[in-house]
Amino acid sequence: MAPVISNRGPSRSANPAQRLAFSVLFALIGAGLTAFGLYQAGHAVGLLGEPGTLTVASCARVGQPKPEIRCTGSFRSDDGRSTDPAARFTVNPSLASGQTTRLDRVDAGSYVRISPAGTEEYAALTLFGMALFVFAGSGFASRANSTGRPELSAGPVGRVGLRLGQAGIVLLLGAALCAVIAFLSPH
Repeated sequence: MAPVISNRGPSRSANPAQRLAFSVLFALIGAGLTAFGLYQAGHAVGLLGEPGTLTVASCARVGQPKPEIRCTGSFRSDDGRSTDPAARFTVNPSLASGQTTRLDRVDAGSYVRISPAGTEEYAALTLFGMALFVFAGSGFASRANSTGRPELSAGPVGRVGLRLGQAGIVLLLGAALCAVIAFLSPH
């Protein structure tokens, strides 16, 4: 049997400062995506703002080059404390006059549509952000062996790194599942 020849050349490990920098970058991006996803999901579910119902008066296609559909109508909060006879929000696809839809009032004049698809989209983003954050933790727990290839240490820290990596994979699978559900859900 002939020896296997590799074209890859000598392996070089990333220097510890680079690994630390990438881990910190992944942690920051992951934390940011997680916070943004949770905030948006809270509005898509109707938990963070003022949930209510809008009765559509009219919808029109506006803007160039990528037009949006903006609808106007009368908004009434679920608790009946606030109304907005001239509420406006962006939607796709268009709604018919007289049709009702659920909205979350973020602040005066700003509305987010309450929808399962929106909730799933932001759940996918949140889980993806959490996966990045967990992978960053796994990177903190890793070290380079004598051959220059990254490996997890054999001690308790290495087991933590391995478990974090496994948790990151599970979070990525959850994010993918939420993304598929959002794609298949009616908007």
